[in-house]
Amino acid sequence: MSNYYDILGLSTSAGSLEIKAAFRRLAKLYHPDKNPGGKEHFEKILKAYEVLSDPARKSSYDYRLNYQQSVARQSSQATDTKVWRFDEKEMKRRQYYNEHIKKYAKAAASYETEPEPKKTYNEYKYMLFATPLAVALFLLIMHFATPTGIKQFKSSAALPQAIVKPEPAAPPHTGDSPYSRFFGGAEADSLATAGLTVSNQSGYDVVVCLFGRRHFLRSCFISSGASCEMSHLPEGPWELRYSSGLNFSAGTEEEKLPPGSGFKETPRFYKSSRPLAVKNLVLAEGSTKHFERVTEEEFFEKEQ
Repeated sequence: MSNYYDILGLSTSAGSLEIKAAFRRLAKLYHPDKNPGGKEHFEKILKAYEVLSDPARKSSYDYRLNYQQSVARQSSQATDTKVWRFDEKEMKRRQYYNEHIKKYAKAAASYETEPEPKKTYNEYKYMLFATPLAVALFLLIMHFATPTGIKQFKSSAALPQAIVKPEPAAPPHTGDSPYSRFFGGAEADSLATAGLTVSNQSGYDVVVCLFGRRHFLRSCFISSGASCEMSHLPEGPWELRYSSGLNFSAGTEEEKLPPGSGFKETPRFYKSSRPLAVKNLVLAEGSTKHFERVTEEEFFEKEQ
């Protein structure tokens, strides 16, 4: 592989301006018009300039040149490594000294190592007798060191019974169905295809109760910012009631709804002013469109 940098008389770090200047200088000397005998060398100069003046070809050429030079350096280093050779006499001499040193090391180790003295039967016998005596002496010292005359009083009063507080009811979650037993049980028809999605954007928790033609269909607790989908409903229109507030407590759903089984803070009750036939309903803050505010008694009024 030709070294184009050597042909142009440049180093491998030469830039484009240096390459161009070197080509012009050599072209004047070896151009066939001025130097008929330099035609072959001029072709080499031209080839080197074509490769090094093109950035893409120069990058590829530099990579191949660096690889070739590194291989050449490795091969030269391999040939410069000195190879040591030993004759038969030298090998026997080294073998003799190795064996001699090993024998000397084993002998020195045997002299330095002292045998561990074995324990006799008398030593074990003394240990067997001394251990129980030491334990008995310790117990005797502890007996005399304990102060006497201290009486222990027993209390006849019964210990107070632990007060067990009933665990608070778990807070409701979106999708729960309060009031369903009170209004007569929820209805779900697997053949019905109607549905209603209620989105709660009122800023309060709500309980939505849905009624069909004078009978209860479904109820749903919806947290603030959440939504609830009620599916498998008969075709509308429906009557919708909802209560809103904070700190909801389901209480017990008996035939007559007891006080306190609703919102503890800011309770409000609403009823649709006309039947609804929609698929999506948004309960927004401050907006009661299509609803009128009613009392708690009117909200829990059962259809006859």
